[in-house]
Amino acid sequence: MPLLRPRRLAPGQTIGMVAPSAAPNEPERIRFAIDTVESLGFKVKPGAHLFDRDGYLAGGDTARAADLNAMFADDGVDAIWCVRGGYGASRILPALDYALMQRKPKALIGYSDITALHMAIHRHAGLVTFHGPVAFRAFTPYSLGELKRVLGLTRVPAPAPDNKAQV
Repeated sequence: MPLLRPRRLAPGQTIGMVAPSAAPNEPERIRFAIDTVESLGFKVKPGAHLFDRDGYLAGGDTARAADLNAMFADDGVDAIWCVRGGYGASRILPALDYALMQRKPKALIGYSDITALHMAIHRHAGLVTFHGPVAFRAFTPYSLGELKRVLGLTRVPAPAPDNKAQV
């Protein structure tokens, strides 16, 4: 299966925000995540179940899978960012629509428990996803710079005309 690469992102595009694993301890953390992504110049589309809670999980398995599938299906969503990791992503793997993800490749961003999604999506859809910061954490200057670079939000300088590295 050939690797599918999602499109580069640009400010003004829409990021779908989902919580496929554990719920943040306070709902304010979700609002912080939305504010953080908006501060990068994106619009945010919250998942229908983003504020759900089922014990320590961010809603029931069916609801969390439905949000992720809906974001891939939505042509108005350009990328998907996970609010947090924790535990629970592996529970939704059987309910994900990998054929849909293959038809509509988008960047998926997150880490920790989200690694289960990265691995399954890569295996079943061939889609390149991004092991990057979860949205409810504050960025360091380094993590923000690298995130922008990897997602194509900044341009890598062209080599000098003589092909020597610039200092």
